Amino acid sequence: MNKIENIVELYRLVSSVFDYKAKMLYADSEHREVGCILYDSFLLKCSINDRNGQFGAGIVLGDLLVPAITQFLGKHCSLDSSSESITADLLMIDEYCRLRLPDKFLEAYDRAYTELRQT
Repeated sequence: MNKIENIVELYRLVSSVFDYKAKMLYADSEHREVGCILYDSFLLKCSINDRNGQFGAGIVLGDLLVPAITQFLGKHCSLDSSSESITADLLMIDEYCRLRLPDKFLEAYDRAYTELRQT
């Protein structure tokens, strides 16, 4: 198991898993946080805890003072910081986001970005 130990590795993994679905991807090394906008609709923030190295992720609601959604269809992220576990957590979040968006939007979004990548 490859353990994700720093923000650069987490940034690369988030970028790899979400690809075109993630916009405005950023890494904040001071707060050990990676974030992005998923599907032009959801603000995702991920981090690796300094003390115990645990992974955490949540979708931030409209106001940054409001707690983030950290439970996705009854499941929490595993806290394990292995790349395999984080990938599974990010895919769970991806599925959650896709279920919250209309099918017509997802079809148009996927089509638009697939076409852009082919040009």
